[in-house]
Formats: sequence, C-alpha cells, structure tokens
Amino acid sequence: MKILIISYHTCPENKLGSKDSGGLNIYLHEISNELGTKGHTVDIFTREHDIRDPLEIEINNNSKVIHLNAGDLAEEKHQMHNYIDLFTSNLINYIDEQNLQYDLIYSNYWMSGIVGELISEKLKIPHIITFHTMGLTKRSVNYLENESDFRIENELDLIKKSDAIVVPTHQEKENLILNYKSDNNIYIVSPGVDLEKFKSKNKFESREKLGLSQTTKILLSVGRLEPIKGYDVLINALSFLNISDDFDVRLLIIGGDSKSQNELERLNSLKLKHGLSNQVNFLGAIDHDELPIYLSAADVFVMPSAYETFGIAALEASACNLPVIAPQVGGLKSVVKHGQTGFLSVNKSPESLMHYLEILLKNKPLRELFGVNSRLHAMNYSWGKSSEDLISVFEDVLSKCLV
Repeated sequence: MKILIISYHTCPENKLGSKDSGGLNIYLHEISNELGTKGHTVDIFTREHDIRDPLEIEINNNSKVIHLNAGDLAEEKHQMHNYIDLFTSNLINYIDEQNLQYDLIYSNYWMSGIVGELISEKLKIPHIITFHTMGLTKRSVNYLENESDFRIENELDLIKKSDAIVVPTHQEKENLILNYKSDNNIYIVSPGVDLEKFKSKNKFESREKLGLSQTTKILLSVGRLEPIKGYDVLINALSFLNISDDFDVRLLIIGGDSKSQNELERLNSLKLKHGLSNQVNFLGAIDHDELPIYLSAADVFVMPSAYETFGIAALEASACNLPVIAPQVGGLKSVVKHGQTGFLSVNKSPESLMHYLEILLKNKPLRELFGVNSRLHAMNYSWGKSSEDLISVFEDVLSKCLV
C-alpha cells in the first residue's frame, strides 16, 4: 500500500515532552517504521516547526517525514487551524509536482482530519482518522482546558464523513459513542511498546549514571507540562505523605520546554507552598532513547492525568518492570491492572493517589511483584501487532470502497 499520513500540528521527530509532543509522536514514528518495514510506502506530512527542519527526514527506506510550510513557525496550537488551507494547498502542490499516488489517507488529530478530508475529496481515496484526544472529552474533565466550539463542530463533521475511525481501546470507543452519538465504522487498534528498548536495566547503575541516591524512593512521571496532565494533583498528594529522614521520597517529572513556562511556574509555586522544593524536580524534555535509564532508576511510575486516551508512557514504564499508579480514566484502565500491575486511583483525588503511593513506597515486595506483572502485561503489546491490526483496518476500508 501507499499510505499518506497527516500529522499537521506536530512532527513525529519532535523531542518528546516538548510542547505538543508526546504519545501521538511516538505512535506515528513507530507505526510508520513498522509499516515501512513490512514493505508499505509511508509519507508523513507535517508543518514546519523550525527553520532548521529539512524538507524530508527518513524513518526507514519506505517511510519518511515531509515538512511543508504552514505559516508562522511560532504559532500556538490553538491557533494553528488558521493555516490549514495554506498547508493543504502546499500538500496538493507537492503531490502534483512529485506525481505521487496513494491508496488511502490516515489523519491523526482533528486538524489533520480537516486536511485529510479535503485531500480525500481531491484524490478520491478513502480517509481514515485517529483523533487521539477529543474536544468534548477534554471539556468533560473540566481541567483548566478550553476547547473551542470550532474544534468540536469539525470533529462531529469528520466523524460523519470519514471512512473509518481508529481508537486505541474499548473505553475510547464507548466514550466516542457516548459523547458524539456515533458508532460509524469504529475500529480498535491498541498502540504498542518497544519491548527491546524498554526493559529493566540495573537499578544501582542507572542511579549512579543519573546521580541519584541509592536509598531515596524515586517516583517518576513523564508527559507534557499541561494542566490536563494533573501534576498539581500529584504534588498535592506528595504533600500528604509523611516524608522524613527514614522515608525519603523524590519526584522526578520529565517533560516541558520553554513554551511550558506558565505551567511550570504554576507547579513550582505549588511545590513551594507545600515545602517540597527538595522533593520535586522538573527535568524538562529528554531524548526518548534515554527514558529507559530513568525508568530503571525509579521505584514507582505515576501518571496523574485527568484524561489519557491510552497512556503510552505508562506502558513503557510497565515494560521496564515498574508498578504504575494512574487515575481510572480513558485508556489507562487498559494499561494498568488494578491490584496486579499497580493501582487505579480516583480521578483528580490527591488523597486517593497518596493512599496508593504510601502502599507501594512502603512495601518493596509488593513493588517487585507488581513490577514483574507489569512486564508480563506489557508483553501483550507490540508495535508489530499494532501495525498488523492497522493494516487490517486499511484493507477492510479499501475493500468496502471497491464494492
């Protein structure tokens, strides 16, 4: 197959944890790599983000990223829709100039979907979409998020017009049907994890390399610095713990960049308020390849998000033999097996989060048991399986379009 993938607002090659970069970027990079390895041709079109961006970045011999002009490089995500027409025009021109042909379009996120629908009409080929997050869902969690009517109107339109919708879990399928009153051609394709890259390393050596104490209990969390990620809930939970010389706890948060300054200031103020200056450390964005060392150095992984469609970072932690604590929301209910691989806390409840943190931090045998179970659970997920499931969706959609 020749597959045109659209990731309008973010590039799969962006540094993870930076603004607008996270699980979606990992998903696109890994899926495209697998599709290319299986012999399919994959072109991922995204907007230029930096004047240093090359026109093309090769993922493998059959998969590549193509950067196109889409207006102001410094534009914030919530305003990027203003340049969709420019990006679409440049994409059509590129296809015409290169005399390219595709079998289908696979869009990721709602803005990409708008582009995908326009290109689908021009090329007369099927359009499949994964939303990753949805406006009505983010509104429902009411977590300092302000999703526009424009976004939601376009999501509703895309649900009606697209040839198929791909979601990561049964929970997300139910959520889409509940909030958007549609079950139009919904397919479930779970993301995966690189089980070779993400596996436990020696904890002592990992801490030595990172300059971390061998006796401190290390909590780790990974994600963009945004209100919906719930780091304020985690810091509040930490403030309830009886931290002492005998019970030394440190929280490391990976993610964030210069564009996350407002949220970083808000969270720093909160940790100062609770007297946690020495216990909470913001490390900024790191290379994805370095993440296994941090996971191996940690005792517990925490993902306090008010909402996650899946939670790839939690799955990567599981693959590294870490117990995971997360709220019982969205796809996290699939990633974390309550009482087996970790705990599912009450959403946005620091008291509930603190309760499970205390259980795991004070019980090493339980941490180790959950860690073993986590790795076994993660082994059910792979990018190879994920790509095979996605190919099946593509083939099913193409066969229906031929009827």
